[in-house]
Amino acid sequence: MFEICGGKSASQVGRETGRNHQTVMDWVRRYNKKGHESLFYLHTGGNLPLFAGKSPTD
Repeated sequence: MFEICGGKSASQVGRETGRNHQTVMDWVRRYNKKGHESLFYLHTGGNLPLFAGKSPTD
């Protein structure tokens, strides 16, 4: 989110993080709709999270 707010495009962030630009846009939409709580990792299958570790509130 920081990079998007700083002016980078979803395509740029996607390339830098190894994610599809559409995934990045999904994160942006989710954040805009429900706030930072919506960005916490919830295991639903598939690939492991890109950034594993503590949440910002820990």
